[in-house]
Amino acid sequence: MTLDVIQNAIWFLVAVFVLVTFHEFGHFAVGRLFGVGVVKFAIGFGRPLVRWRPAKSGTEYSIGILPLGGYVKFVDEREDKVPEDRIRQAFNRQTLAVRSAVVVAGPVANFLLAFLLYWLAFGIGVTGVQPVVGEILSDSAAESLGISIGDTLVAIDGRAVRSWGEHRYYLLDRVRQRAVVELEASTIQGGRKVVRIDTGRFATDRIQPFVLESIVGILPLIPPVIGEIVPDHPAAEAGLQVGDRILAIDGRAVRGWRDIVEMVSAKPGRDTVFVIQRGESELAFSAKPKAVETNGERIGRVGIAPSGSTAGVHVRFGLIESFSRALENTWFMGRLTIQMIVMMAFGEESTRNLGGPLSIAKYAGTSAGFGIVPFLMFLAILSISLGILNLLPIPVLDGGHLVYFLIEAVKGSPVSDVVMYWGQQIGFGIIAVLIGLALYNDVLNIFG
Repeated sequence: MTLDVIQNAIWFLVAVFVLVTFHEFGHFAVGRLFGVGVVKFAIGFGRPLVRWRPAKSGTEYSIGILPLGGYVKFVDEREDKVPEDRIRQAFNRQTLAVRSAVVVAGPVANFLLAFLLYWLAFGIGVTGVQPVVGEILSDSAAESLGISIGDTLVAIDGRAVRSWGEHRYYLLDRVRQRAVVELEASTIQGGRKVVRIDTGRFATDRIQPFVLESIVGILPLIPPVIGEIVPDHPAAEAGLQVGDRILAIDGRAVRGWRDIVEMVSAKPGRDTVFVIQRGESELAFSAKPKAVETNGERIGRVGIAPSGSTAGVHVRFGLIESFSRALENTWFMGRLTIQMIVMMAFGEESTRNLGGPLSIAKYAGTSAGFGIVPFLMFLAILSISLGILNLLPIPVLDGGHLVYFLIEAVKGSPVSDVVMYWGQQIGFGIIAVLIGLALYNDVLNIFG
C-alpha cells in the first residue's frame, strides 16, 4: 500500500467523520430541544470502537468500526416498548411540525457547517492565480470585444477581482440566468476598459464550471516556470529542476503554462526536447512523456507543475467580507448542486459526474495536500452535497421522511406500515443502484 493511498484513506475518514457527526448532531440537537428522548447517537456502523453512556442523560454514544455513516435512535413506540414515564418523549408522539423539524435539522446542519467552513477558509486567506489575461481563445467573446493579453481583471459586475477564480460560483449563477456580465479591466498602458458579455449567446445546456475560460474565452497568465517535479517521472529523470523556465518544446516557443500542457499532452511516449533557462544559462533536455489514460484519451505527462510564487496571489478577507462570501458560496454551490442533480436525472449531464468513496478519498487527500484552506473548501462542497442528497424524496433518506409527513398532513393520518415497508425496500434499491453507479465511476476514473 503506497503512502498516497494511506494518506487519502486518512483524510477520507476525517472528512466522513466531520460531515456525518455534524449531520447527525443536527437531528440530535433539535430532537433534544423539543424534548424527544434519544436512545443512541452513533457515528459509524458495526462493532463499536468506543462506547459510553452518561448516567444523567441515559443516551448511548458510540463510534463504529465502519465509518461510512451514522444515525440517531430516538425513543419510538413503533420500534421498542417504551416505559410509561417516557411516552411523552417518544418521537411518534410528537406533532408533525416537531417531527419535520427534527428530520430537516440534519441537512440544515450540513449547510451550516459548509457556511462555517467557507467563513474560516476566507478568513485564513485563499491562494489563487493573478487575474491577468495570458491567452485569448479564437472566435471567443473576449476576442470580439477587444480584451487583450496582459489586461488585468479589476471587477466583475462591480465586484472587486483579486484572483482569477474568486467569483467562479457567482459567474456560474449568472450564466445559469443567461444574464449580461460586465467585466472591467486595466490595460498594460494604464487605461481602463469595460466590456459587457451576453452569456446567453455563448452558454450551453451543460454546466460549464470555468466561465472565464469557456464563456468569455480568456485564460490566466501562468508563467512557464517549474514549481514542482514529481520524483521518478520523465522530467526528473531528464534533469529538469524546480525554478527552470521552459522557453520552447520541440522548437515551438512557450508563452505560458497552457502551452506546456498542450504540447506535452500531444506527445505521449515520444521523445521531446525541452529548452529551458536556468539562471543565465540556456539548456536543452530530452524527455519522453509518460502515456496516461484520461477520460478515454491517451495523453502525455512528464511530472511537473507550475510555480505558485510566480503567478499566485494570496487574498485574505476581513471578518464581515468573509461572512458574506461564505454565505454567497454556500448559496451558489447549493443551487449548482441541485441543478446538476436535475440535469443528470433528465440525461442532460453525464452520470459519470457521480463519485463514490474512492473519488472522495482521492480528492480529500489531494485537497489536504495543497493545504488547510483547499481541504476546508472541499469539506464545504461535500457538506452541501450531503445535505442536498439527504433531502431527495427517496424513502430511507430525510427527504423521504418529509414526503411521508407531507402525505400525513394532507390525509390527516400517518402512512400505513405497508406503505412504509415497501417505501423502504424501494428506497434501499435506489440507494444501492446509486452506490453501485458511484463505485463503477470510481473504478473507471481512478483505475481505468
